Amino acid sequence: MRNAAELIKENNQKRELLNVENEKIYTDVLLYIRTDLRVDEHAAEELLMDLLDHLIEAQENGKDAQDLFGDSLKSYADELIANMPTENKRNIILLFSTGILGLVGWFALSYGILNGVITIFTPVDNKFALGSVSLILLTLLVVGVFGILFIFRMIRSSVFKPKYQEWKLYVQSALYAMVAFAFVLGVGFFFDGIGPVVQVQWWVLLMIGLTLLGLSKGLSRQTLNQ
Repeated sequence: MRNAAELIKENNQKRELLNVENEKIYTDVLLYIRTDLRVDEHAAEELLMDLLDHLIEAQENGKDAQDLFGDSLKSYADELIANMPTENKRNIILLFSTGILGLVGWFALSYGILNGVITIFTPVDNKFALGSVSLILLTLLVVGVFGILFIFRMIRSSVFKPKYQEWKLYVQSALYAMVAFAFVLGVGFFFDGIGPVVQVQWWVLLMIGLTLLGLSKGLSRQTLNQ
């Protein structure tokens, strides 16, 4: 049996066989189903592959996606989702863990690189208050979880709508990113100096960032290979 990663790869290749209009409609259905965290990922990918095979066959016979899916794409997709098995809670936790580890990893990596560059020109006092760092990490965790939920919700609300309305998704995502960034900076500023202080060199931050990104990548592969 093919795992989710193999199904996704095959799906990406087969979608190239669709014409522009059919690909747009199918991609909307695909995004709507994939961003529903309630459904089992493997079952969803198998269903999407079946839909794609039927759509390719229909296209070869002179039909289009609306002939296959009907006029109400959202109702059709909701009906498919209602009949699919629910996702294992462990996989949902893995998904969020992957996102959080990646977010913290990029943060540590970027901070380490920035400090490494600055130390070339001037000494840097890399002292960190453990209490403050813990609060910042907790803030990143909350921001990351809400960020994943927010982005998925925005994607689900934008599909099945005219293309000219897609700009709203980008604006809302950019606003969330700016607010989240300002919130994290605010926590770091107002809760500075809490707890014991330790000194961490820039290369240690670099290694921590790379390690967390590696763990994030490993968890992602583990989820897809199930």
